Amino acid sequence: MGRGLISEDVINQVRDRADIAEVVGHHVSLARAGQNLKGLCPFHQEKSPSFTVSPSRQIFHCFGCGTGGNVFTFLMRITGANFPETVRELGQKLGINVPDSGPSAGPQAAQASRLEPLNRAVTAWFQQNLRDGVTGATARDYLASRGIHAGTIDRFEIGCAPAEWDGLIKALIKQDFALSDLAAAGLTVAREHASGSYDRFRARVMFPITDLRKRVVGFGGRILGEGTPKYLNSPDTPLFKKGQTLYALDLAREAVARLKTVIVVEGYFDAVVLHQVGLTHTVATLGTALTAEHIQVLRRFASKVVLLFDPDQAGVRAALRGLDLFVNSGIGVKVVTLPVGEDPDTYVRKEGPEAFVRLEEQAPSLLDFALEHSLSTAESSTIEGRIRSVDDVLRILQKSEHPIEREERIRVVAERLGISQQRLIERYPALVQSEGRRPAAAQSANPTPSTFKGVSEERDLVYLLLHGHLTPADVQRLRPEAFSVPACRSLVEAALSRLDPDGRVGLRLLLDAVADHPDCGSLATELSMREDHFDDVRAHVVGCLETLDRKRAEAMFRNLIAQLKAAEREGRVEDARMLNAQVNELRMQKAGRPSTGMLSLVKE
Repeated sequence: MGRGLISEDVINQVRDRADIAEVVGHHVSLARAGQNLKGLCPFHQEKSPSFTVSPSRQIFHCFGCGTGGNVFTFLMRITGANFPETVRELGQKLGINVPDSGPSAGPQAAQASRLEPLNRAVTAWFQQNLRDGVTGATARDYLASRGIHAGTIDRFEIGCAPAEWDGLIKALIKQDFALSDLAAAGLTVAREHASGSYDRFRARVMFPITDLRKRVVGFGGRILGEGTPKYLNSPDTPLFKKGQTLYALDLAREAVARLKTVIVVEGYFDAVVLHQVGLTHTVATLGTALTAEHIQVLRRFASKVVLLFDPDQAGVRAALRGLDLFVNSGIGVKVVTLPVGEDPDTYVRKEGPEAFVRLEEQAPSLLDFALEHSLSTAESSTIEGRIRSVDDVLRILQKSEHPIEREERIRVVAERLGISQQRLIERYPALVQSEGRRPAAAQSANPTPSTFKGVSEERDLVYLLLHGHLTPADVQRLRPEAFSVPACRSLVEAALSRLDPDGRVGLRLLLDAVADHPDCGSLATELSMREDHFDDVRAHVVGCLETLDRKRAEAMFRNLIAQLKAAEREGRVEDARMLNAQVNELRMQKAGRPSTGMLSLVKE
């Protein structure tokens, strides 16, 4: 697992102190489902929750994509950190001292680890500039004009970059940071026609961008005075990916998980002001359109998204771009349209958060917003224009997988455009066919894996093992080589190496040991989560063991026959004699009679 130099005692201490339900709950919106908790899987797109957390077993498993493991596995997958980093960060949160874990995994990891303290030092330098009586005067006046309070400035660690070409470079070099790391962090730009480099951010209000691990991964800056671009972001770096990062998510996460709703805005100031007035479930994109990666991040925490963009054409286009990303994602999406001339931060400062809540309550869904936009465009057109708009409207409608909802919307569209509803219904299938859209295949909630076809006893024995139904005598009868399914074989091998003094399997130790095993980790968490029913558990255990023994004996018999045929064919007389004796012995055992002699089973 790449444990580095962290001792097993420390790893066990962190794991035993952590509560997987609490840890996962900071990243995924969970609801009680019997003894377990369920939510939308953060690792793949789904409409119905199949991601399950077991507080009693301290494991998780998604029945949709098959991902599973323990608390460390989850955090490694969700944050991208390696095992030592995950243990250390979780240990710090739990008040457990975890020593350094030795050399990092590689050059990129080493560089990323250097950029973390660098970005933190840069953040402190920007903040120091803002507090300086002279250097920060213009930025402080600007923040005051935008209604940003001192407490908000501290919470978001807002600072400023002076109007100097190399102020940052000089300050950080004095702190012994390497110029090459400043460049790798996107803080400097190489000069085109001369040697050296200059500061990327100059004369700007600076917003540190922090990830869910509380690391400063990048920066955004708003120009002070005239100049372009108005907003400037860090380029992608080993720590920072604009298309995967949402500003203020680290501060919004708890509120989003609690409300199961997230407000998405476009700008830093919009997010900051909405937090300031109490709408702390707000995040912002970073100068990019929403991406599929953003949606995956949002789905970890929220079941509802409110898109809040400026009411100009650019804002409308930004909202419409989200249609294909959100459709049938399992997330409910609303679009709040502000009054003309307003943007989010001016509106909530003037009208208050209550006015925004009222707008949200009346807001249309993203699908209805897109339809309304297309219909409004069509209504203002000529007859020919309305006809041309029909296909655009139907293309939007086909994104919905709900037939009743789709039929109702077709009726509304027909009335608005003055077109026969029957004509639209006739046109719809032709459009779907021309678009090459295939109907979504129905998915079984619990598909039977083809892996276990014909070997259900292997699956059931592993299930019964993981649920503690095998006695020490049963466990002694398990032979890894008797299992034909590799995942079962690996799991049984791991179980037999972790027996208690009384011969029973240590289930918690086993699950932790195989949590990230490439062959059997997913099977272990899946079967541990399942609640299969057997009329007579004891009889089923005996039956499965007998079936496994019989199949093992039959496989040995077939293998010996094949070897015997080869030996006789190749004239290896002594080998053939020995193999024939073994075949006869197995044959007599199978018949329940003692062996009375040797009989060649292979024709001359």
